[in-house]
Amino acid sequence: MRIIFTIALLLGWSVLSLHAQYFGQNKPSYEEFEFKLYKTPNFELYHYFKNEELIKNLSKQSEKWYYYHQQVLLDTFQTRNPIIFYSNHADFQQTTAVSSRIDVGTGGVTEGMKRRVVMPVTFTKQQTDHVLGHELVHAFQYNILTHDEDINLMAINNVPLWMIEGMAEYLSLGSVNSHTTLWMRDALINNSFPTLEDMTRSYRYSPYRYGHAFWAFIAYQYGEQYIPRLFKAAAHDGYEQAIGDVLMMSDDSLSVLWQETLRQHLLCSSIDSTFSIVGDRIISKKNSGRYNLNPSISPNGKHLVYLSERDLYDIDLFLADSKTGKVVSRLYTATSHDEIDALSYLETAGAWSANSRYFAFIAFKQGKSTCQIFDIQKKQITKEITIDEYDEISWPAWSPTENIIAFAALKEGVSDIITYHIDSNTVNNITNNNYSCIQPSWTRDGKYIYYISDKNLSKQYDTQNCFNIARISADGLEHRYFKTFDGAKNFTPQSSTNNHEVLFLSNWDGRRNLYLLNTHDGSIEQVSNYPTGITGMTEYSPAITLAGDTLLYSMLWDGEYSIYRTSVDKLKESGTQLEIKETDLSLSRIVPYSSIPSQVETNLYFKRQPYALQTDSFYTDKIQNKFKLDFIGGASAGVMTGRFGTGMAGSIEAMFSDILGKNMVYTALSINGEIYDFGGQIAYINQRKRVKIGVGLSHIPYRTGTYQYQTDSLPDGSTSRSLNYLFRRTFEDKLSIFTFIPINKTKRFEFGAAYAFYNYRIEKLKNINSFSQLYSAEKEKMPAPDGFGTGIIDAAFVIDNAKMGLASPVEGKRLRIQMEHYLHKMQMQTLLVDFRRYFFVKPYSLAFRIYHYGRYGKDSDSERMSELFLGSPWFVRGYDMGGFYGDESVNANTISMNQLIGTRLLVTNLEWRIPFTGPKEIAWFPSNFLFSEMAVFIDAGVSWNKHSYPVARLSTDNNSQRIPVFSGGLAYRINLFGAMILEPYYGFPFHQNRLKRGEFGINIFAGW
Repeated sequence: MRIIFTIALLLGWSVLSLHAQYFGQNKPSYEEFEFKLYKTPNFELYHYFKNEELIKNLSKQSEKWYYYHQQVLLDTFQTRNPIIFYSNHADFQQTTAVSSRIDVGTGGVTEGMKRRVVMPVTFTKQQTDHVLGHELVHAFQYNILTHDEDINLMAINNVPLWMIEGMAEYLSLGSVNSHTTLWMRDALINNSFPTLEDMTRSYRYSPYRYGHAFWAFIAYQYGEQYIPRLFKAAAHDGYEQAIGDVLMMSDDSLSVLWQETLRQHLLCSSIDSTFSIVGDRIISKKNSGRYNLNPSISPNGKHLVYLSERDLYDIDLFLADSKTGKVVSRLYTATSHDEIDALSYLETAGAWSANSRYFAFIAFKQGKSTCQIFDIQKKQITKEITIDEYDEISWPAWSPTENIIAFAALKEGVSDIITYHIDSNTVNNITNNNYSCIQPSWTRDGKYIYYISDKNLSKQYDTQNCFNIARISADGLEHRYFKTFDGAKNFTPQSSTNNHEVLFLSNWDGRRNLYLLNTHDGSIEQVSNYPTGITGMTEYSPAITLAGDTLLYSMLWDGEYSIYRTSVDKLKESGTQLEIKETDLSLSRIVPYSSIPSQVETNLYFKRQPYALQTDSFYTDKIQNKFKLDFIGGASAGVMTGRFGTGMAGSIEAMFSDILGKNMVYTALSINGEIYDFGGQIAYINQRKRVKIGVGLSHIPYRTGTYQYQTDSLPDGSTSRSLNYLFRRTFEDKLSIFTFIPINKTKRFEFGAAYAFYNYRIEKLKNINSFSQLYSAEKEKMPAPDGFGTGIIDAAFVIDNAKMGLASPVEGKRLRIQMEHYLHKMQMQTLLVDFRRYFFVKPYSLAFRIYHYGRYGKDSDSERMSELFLGSPWFVRGYDMGGFYGDESVNANTISMNQLIGTRLLVTNLEWRIPFTGPKEIAWFPSNFLFSEMAVFIDAGVSWNKHSYPVARLSTDNNSQRIPVFSGGLAYRINLFGAMILEPYYGFPFHQNRLKRGEFGINIFAGW
């Protein structure tokens, strides 16, 4: 459910960029998928399913959604739209069609340049159908922008996310959705309903839920014909101007009208204002995070495992005391279990063993959906369950009497309930039907398993919104379905202390409450009565857990999820017997019924099909690997003037790939300075297999400069001393072959071989006035070394499990070890070791780095290679400019530039990172849109070469002795909406045993 522009994998000019990144986690890549192409009148469907019926059904659903969306958006596809299907989420995360990493919470992705929809099939047909309908709205949005004469594809950046995602939700769900009404009712009750400006600026408000409610209101108030008008106008001029032009009112007035309409409609019952929450709130934002989800209590009632962003920057798994909510330990985090690609957190909780010692949870690892068994006593994972017969497993449920775990298992688009016998490693499919079967839960005696099925038990309601409770014996021989609320979503069955009673959640009245079903007589008792409801992040997320009579549940309140503890007996004290067995759809409506006809709701209610659709127009075809544009950017041009004269600056880059992204071509051109400073690169990468292979051709200018004093003899016999600047260009023409091999998401190997030719141009700027300013100078071309060619082989090992904060990493570690060997013309090897460690001390972070880069061998100090500058602002800050440079052999208060130049560097850095502006939970100054951090830093380093040596002293008057230099100061990093990070800093250099005047500088990248 995400829309993106495909972005370049290849950034900058270095071969390291072509491999992957200097650092950065790997996109999962384990399987090689053999795709097939299936065509319909409006779509190209790429898949690798063996089940032909599945792809035919997906084809029909695609054409259905095209028919629905076309009627409202009044737009057509001029060419077939590609859809790439995966059989499960672990495979979906490995897609090569999308270059960025895909989160567990992402249901699908729509990419702009090719309008590719990329998505997995899910455990239920309803989920798959909804995600498909949602993503195809994005395809229409891109198509509208592409073919409108007044706007272009980049105009999508003018449209706020809540408009984009909300439109996709409304056109695929309509105005009837209890989950969205739950969110809206919660905001209205707590007087926290946002304005349109709040939604645009703040991360707090879900763009899916509030955007859905906004477009439902627009359709109710004005009609669905205003949806494409408002979207196009927003793309052209922004949403504020669009609302004024199209609806003839201000966005503030529309916000008030929208809120008041929903308030009058949704707060229509006495329960909306007079109710009390039953139980004790044991986990909330006060002692954890804003989102405390998927509780699971141990059978002995002692411990609770739940998911939370308690440590701010990621969803982790916590073990807590079930009575007090006090956290005992963190069972899982991405930095402590970096062998796991992702934790499956959205719609599945874990399960406890009968003895309360082991906890099972679902995670993606090595491209598979696995069940990890965690030993609470040993505090480590002791077993991993992988069931190769199925595409994905979820919702584990551990038998209370035997060493058996039940799962919902997905295969070729069909989900069943299976049992896995831990001791014998045997699997048994106990449902084995064509219905969607999810959320298994054992009875207390271990004889039966309750689960949820989409089998329709009512003649009045279709299966689009129906989920009912079923029960099956552990051997699969006894099977029974229970009628609860026809047409409702009845989820999360849990057996009570009486085996004939089962607790479950239902949305039959537009809310989400807890009910008790008596399986003997079919009677239903409502045991909770909340205006919002007991719910998780999605409708499918587990929200209740039982141990004996103790019940824990998660509830949405004021936009946050808290976990409450109570007992079933206490809930039953205010329980109510119900006779109603049918869903009241009017209570699930986001907005009132409208006199304006709704094409969306008509299509969804009657499940209309394209009248002219002929199945014989569906056929299999051969995949054509044509390259098309994925990305174009960095386009800029201009002239400049500066310290070293007048020049030009500009760049452009583009990336092309085939439809599946298995073959990629990257091109870039750039100039920054004089005409000599032109650079260009073209690279090809083959991503068909796990081992990625590429080839690149480049021409790259490297510019370096050094200051030097020159002593000249005058006619009268005296001497004069002048300061000159040597400006050196090294031109590299290189043909390279490279590969990178991901081990998992945090570790990889990189290998490369290249042939490079180097030539030079050196100019001297004579008689400059100072080190820090240049007022006038005479330029003179100087003799340059002869050009030469050499072969180079390189290898690197990279580890990166760091967790990113507001503008730099806050937890974890990074390591890069890299070696290069020059084959001829240059007898030289290089070694790079870069280790970084981050310690999170909520909400601050302590960061440490040690870095060494050195050239070794006979030609390590050759003038054919530019020396390295220790004073670069990404090494030791405060030395790139400064009035303190001089000649230490003449003035002991100064230090020469030579002290910071060498062929070997050793650098260490220490930072205390402080969230400065951002989320109020962590930052000193709350801000909904400006994310920044402050850093107190200490930098130190020393440089040397074959003709000098480092000494453990703080001062020197000998240029061949290289002393360490230091700096300390303050840095401020500003995250510019994820596009770039600016780091202005003020550093105080320390050398020659003296603290110098502070120097200002700036970096343009994330903190190390």
